[in-house]
Amino acid sequence: MIQVVSVFKHYGNHPALQDVSFVAREHEVLGLLGENGAGKTTLMNVMSGYQEPDAGTISIEGFDLFDRTYEAKRSLGYLPEIPPLYPEMTVQEYLAFCIELKEVIKGDREKHLVDILQLTGLKDAAKRKIANLSHGYKQRAGLAQALCGSPKALLLDEPTNGLDPSQVKEFRELIARLKTKHIIILSSHVLSLIQSTCDRVIILHQGRLVADRTIKATSGVMFSVTLGASPKEAMAGLRALPSVQRVTQHDLQGSRVTQAAVETNAPERFPLELNTFASGKQIPILSLTREEVTLEDIYLNAIRQAGGTSL
Repeated sequence: MIQVVSVFKHYGNHPALQDVSFVAREHEVLGLLGENGAGKTTLMNVMSGYQEPDAGTISIEGFDLFDRTYEAKRSLGYLPEIPPLYPEMTVQEYLAFCIELKEVIKGDREKHLVDILQLTGLKDAAKRKIANLSHGYKQRAGLAQALCGSPKALLLDEPTNGLDPSQVKEFRELIARLKTKHIIILSSHVLSLIQSTCDRVIILHQGRLVADRTIKATSGVMFSVTLGASPKEAMAGLRALPSVQRVTQHDLQGSRVTQAAVETNAPERFPLELNTFASGKQIPILSLTREEVTLEDIYLNAIRQAGGTSL
């Protein structure tokens, strides 16, 4: 398990991370989304121990990353946005070097190297110099080094940058295999990758965590509701309806009209519950429209609610 608790990080007067807290659990692929400059890479750098936070704690498998650094980092594999490769080495030499650094038992090193080459699809490229590899194979080599030492947790920062569609597909399939043995935190700005690969997503905006949702909860139905009542009368009643997962109020002129986005996993039941509630309170339903909700909707809505733009 990875625990991030109330982490802050500033660059001068710029707040890169502000009170970020979450937990990543075993066999979970956690996606990290955000605009450019939202704090994704800073968070990855802090979780990897590359940078220290100004405040807050990070623990990996129960070990504090900065008090028990050695034990915590033994459980961690990190693929930064630019893989830390040595171009003059062959793939095999490079991975053997990384395995030695991770202090794998000598008698196990050869098998460990073969297993990683096989898993990452690098077996045929093992004796090629890294300098001569394609971009896709360099990304594979970067992921392979993160797997050296069989770490419990993997941090992957923009791992599909520059990959073609077939390589992205192969990467998704590899993540599905890796999640059976690893906790994976995957940072990306590609919504489709997060949607297809991750179990859960957290969204950062200006250094703050503004949403934490399971991926299954992002594939439902959203209703846009306008009621002829004040928000004080309407919002509590909407949130109390059994089929409602989440309600977001929209700002409107005037105090006697409430417009809200309602997310539900029971779209057939919600209109009946809404009608019962509105009739009982004698609140007119001015409009009710239905639309499918996607991860993109969740992302854009979270950014808007945090004060960002929808562009």
